[in-house]
Amino acid sequence: MKLTNLNKILLLIFSITAVYSCNDDLEIDIREPDALIVVDGWIETGDQAKVFLTTNSPYFTSIDSSSLRDLVLSRAKVSLSDGAYTEVLILRKDSRYFPPYYYAGNTIFGETGKTYTLTAEYGGRSISAQTTIPPMVKIDTTFFEFIEGEDSLGYLTLTFTDPPDEKNYYRVFTKQEGKDERFISSFIMAIDDQYFSGKEISFSIYRAPESFLSTDESSYFQLGDTIVVKLCTMDKPSYEFWSSYQDEVINATNPFASSMINVKSNISGDGLGIWGAYGISIDTLFTLK
Repeated sequence: MKLTNLNKILLLIFSITAVYSCNDDLEIDIREPDALIVVDGWIETGDQAKVFLTTNSPYFTSIDSSSLRDLVLSRAKVSLSDGAYTEVLILRKDSRYFPPYYYAGNTIFGETGKTYTLTAEYGGRSISAQTTIPPMVKIDTTFFEFIEGEDSLGYLTLTFTDPPDEKNYYRVFTKQEGKDERFISSFIMAIDDQYFSGKEISFSIYRAPESFLSTDESSYFQLGDTIVVKLCTMDKPSYEFWSSYQDEVINATNPFASSMINVKSNISGDGLGIWGAYGISIDTLFTLK
């Protein structure tokens, strides 16, 4: 049976507890993990690439803003190719993200149908990954619906038509003007068209936290907000990453509901994470008071 990282942690804790109860002088030597390059990168139609690089850390490392900053790989060599041109990405600082450092492109922009190859080198380690931008799918409508019993809070309903005779995968992002500095993923991180291929489909969208370190617990939008909705298409490897990642996020707080799989990655070499490409459609919703 293949154990997930979460199961391994629980098994280790139970084993330590059982042995320690028999020997108060026991010392446990936990092996440090192999150093890896962790990738969170993407390119969208009409935009340049953004690539966040960090290193991994041991299971029992405390996680806070200071420790996250220390994981950033700020001296890596990062390159991007679209098959015809290659450029070296430049490290930039952007306070809209945390940690606020990422590698960005200057000359290569995302185009539908093109395949983009990412490579990175740091400290004797190297990674590579490929991703392709699929055709975008246009948003049909977006509207605001009240929660029952409320006169100002609600959620969004997004409607679009899935193209027939082709396989499609989706992500949805929102940005509240004046509140959010960047687009934030919806709670549903990965959508497969297997149940609605070629049909018109509607989804309810709730407000997700900016990050899992966020203290903002509100999951609703408010009447009077201006909300920008971004519907993204993505390739299968990107879908598989976000789908498996979503399973781990949902089950992380419940050891009895682990997904029993590892998060899938399209990163080859000494790394893990995701290098994704998105075809995007954007709609702006004005919720008038």
